[in-house]
Amino acid sequence: MSILLPVVVLGALWAAVNLGFALARRARPAALSDGSGSGAGAGAGAGAGLVSPLHLRVSTAACGDAIAAAAAAVPRRALDAFYSAGAAAGVGGMVLCVGVLAVAAAQIAAQITARITAALGPAGDGYGGGGGQRAADDRGGAWQTGGSGAAPLVLRPAIPGVTLPLGHAWQYVASLALCAAVHELGHALAAARAGVRVRRVGMFVVGIYPGAFVELARSQLERAPLAARLRVACAGVWHNALAALAAWLLLRSGGLGLALRSTGWAAAPGGVVAIDVARSSPLHGRLPLLSTIHRIDDVPLDPARLNVSAGRPSGADRFGIDRLGASPIARWTSVLTATRANRDTAAAGFCAAAADDADDGLCCEMSPRFPLGESPDSAIFCFEHFSPADAPGYRPQPQDRPHRRAPMCFDLRRTLEQTGAARCQSDRDCAAPGRQACVLPSSPFPDGRVLRLHYRAPGSPAPEMLVYAGAPAALWLDVQVSSLMPRWPWLPYRLPSWIETLVQYVLSFSLALGLLNATPARHLDGDLVLKLLVTMCDRHRRRSPHIAADAATNVLDQDGGDGNGDDDDDDDDEKGKPPCNIIAPLRSEPPHDADHGLSAGARRVYAAVSLATTALLAWCVVGSVVLLVL
Repeated sequence: MSILLPVVVLGALWAAVNLGFALARRARPAALSDGSGSGAGAGAGAGAGLVSPLHLRVSTAACGDAIAAAAAAVPRRALDAFYSAGAAAGVGGMVLCVGVLAVAAAQIAAQITARITAALGPAGDGYGGGGGQRAADDRGGAWQTGGSGAAPLVLRPAIPGVTLPLGHAWQYVASLALCAAVHELGHALAAARAGVRVRRVGMFVVGIYPGAFVELARSQLERAPLAARLRVACAGVWHNALAALAAWLLLRSGGLGLALRSTGWAAAPGGVVAIDVARSSPLHGRLPLLSTIHRIDDVPLDPARLNVSAGRPSGADRFGIDRLGASPIARWTSVLTATRANRDTAAAGFCAAAADDADDGLCCEMSPRFPLGESPDSAIFCFEHFSPADAPGYRPQPQDRPHRRAPMCFDLRRTLEQTGAARCQSDRDCAAPGRQACVLPSSPFPDGRVLRLHYRAPGSPAPEMLVYAGAPAALWLDVQVSSLMPRWPWLPYRLPSWIETLVQYVLSFSLALGLLNATPARHLDGDLVLKLLVTMCDRHRRRSPHIAADAATNVLDQDGGDGNGDDDDDDDDEKGKPPCNIIAPLRSEPPHDADHGLSAGARRVYAAVSLATTALLAWCVVGSVVLLVL
């Protein structure tokens, strides 16, 4: 139900747009252009039009002179060097993209095969067999299922409400539009430097996906040298790479937080602040807004809580979660997206009485479909024995012996949420070693995690704890957090998170858009880059024999034409001249399209690479959709 309302609103918006254009065409048929550079009003000024019921284009011809003036304001050599570096980056990115696509295609194929095999084969591949679905508990459906235990995909589709939080829709649209505009600005500036006129620039929206485009003077572009055309083709990817670098520096250096802290916000004390909880989340109504979450399991989110004792790192250092950064918001993201099991975030187990074992034969029966077990009693959960070797950061000792004891089932909330719950490293640490066991919630599947959220509610000095069972990724999607709080109540407390999320999306989408366009697949920038490279190589290969022949002829002329190496007195005035000008033929060749005059072999190479990469990209798209359905 959470995604139904946005879908209805989006459908109503597109219906209103289509109705408005239909009425406008009836009233003034010549007032609107199709936004593609043709039709009434397309030659100058602004134009708008519907290409299809869900495809709106808006363009203008007023920016061409401004772009040309901006390109002319920069020294020619500096601009040439800048976009020459972009051409090298574009060619390197094209090679990188093919490798990334190959890895992603293999991952998608392996995961589809594994899921189909798991669905058709025996249900039991966890601690036990399969069966009925785990019933929802009295906490509003806290058991979350879905996903698999496979490694994260290299490429994942970005769909608000499906793979991204629905609350990020505005940042999603704004960052994607910004990245597309930066990409097209690169093409426009490089084209203006090459003497190619920018006829129109514009934006478009297809469904919920925004984009940008530039329309160049085709005849001027085809007459430009191949090197200039290569710079134009790679400029968009180059701009995206630089935008990603700028966003990364802004986040990594702390410059964004410094700017916000100097304008009315302060760092959250001891962790991150919950600013929104999705209604579909089991934590809705249980986790108060503006609560400060300072710990997840045994991982502190505040860098000040890190310490070293007895020569062994504790806190987040022990768990090795600082791969995404050392800030509280980065640790929050790392714990929920980069850890795979309860052992990854637990420094000790819990003491539980063996007599309280409530195993009903289904509690520990887990499978990819039911990662939380299949017991009809939603209060109990599967626990496994904990030992010092299970703690993160533990260094194996020679006396360690592998052991595996049968799992047990206990009341989840009573075991974890009891006041002053005893923590242990082994059964010996419990009050009654013979009658108590040191245990930890366990599931062999990442979506069967049990997480303890330690927080302080607004105005309450006493810390509290919530137990969440389900997929950590769902928790990351449903609970939006911020590392800053407003100093004054009239400031919007969501603004810092909105800006930080926007910059993070700019970073992600700049990389994604650059890599996608660098792919040598049909209708993408990489396809034109590939065609230009094949053309350059083919021309160089066919010109080499003629250059060698011209050089040999010139050497013979300098030797007097007799081949004996003796110089005549009449040739003394020719000794200072170059033997052969191999640059002039490149410049004097008549301009023509990149694929015009290609040899049959070069055409076959281009077609084979382009077709193979297009098929690989299509498989990644289709496979990602299949994985979402499965």
